[in-house]
Amino acid sequence: MLHPDVLADLLDSEVALARNALGEGRTADLQRDGCSLVMTLVRPDGSWRLRLDGTRYDAEPFDIAFVDDAGEILPLESWPPNYAHGVHPVLGRPWVCVSGTRGFYLYEGHHTERWDAVRYTARADTLLDRLLTKAGM
Repeated sequence: MLHPDVLADLLDSEVALARNALGEGRTADLQRDGCSLVMTLVRPDGSWRLRLDGTRYDAEPFDIAFVDDAGEILPLESWPPNYAHGVHPVLGRPWVCVSGTRGFYLYEGHHTERWDAVRYTARADTLLDRLLTKAGM
């Protein structure tokens, strides 16, 4: 696990990279909050707070969840429609089946894929692009 100051610097650089690559329009309120990157997804059918938990980043991928104002993970029925893949069999909570996320690599159907194989190319900008595209943004 990285020293907290090193992790904070790394996550700040991931925010800057994502803003630069994806543009201010797609990442307007993206920010680091402790060990997480957070932003609001706004669509005509609602808005949701997306958290990329980077507590173990980048030794492990971001853990993705939609959360309430207190940071608690929302139940499946409160996630954006058609976004979650269901309840994860290992994590026991909603998850999104997108490469570069913790849930993806913990899912038994992806047991042959490894985070270490992509960790230097699957940064926050590419992950956020996939997540935003999945959300229709």
